[in-house]
Amino acid sequence: MNDRGIKKWRPFNSVVPAKVLLERDESLPLPILSEDEIKEFEEILKSSMYTHSKVKIFFIENGQKKEILDYVMSFDSISKNIILKSRKINFRQIYKVK
Repeated sequence: MNDRGIKKWRPFNSVVPAKVLLERDESLPLPILSEDEIKEFEEILKSSMYTHSKVKIFFIENGQKKEILDYVMSFDSISKNIILKSRKINFRQIYKVK
């Protein structure tokens, strides 16, 4: 008599791709903005900074969509960071500004 050994477990290999799909990273990529959108966002942020008014920023951080309502304190033009009262956000992460 011959032992089947590992052959008897082969049907369960079809379960592995489903497990891979469940473990797949669902993170969002950084947004790609047009030049018009970039200029519009810059104007809104600068206006907020000069008038000391709050601005709502929608951004992507660690693959998740987030939003914040805060005051713009300054811009770091070299590293493209927006310094808010409570945190710092890179301009490349932003996909919408109100």
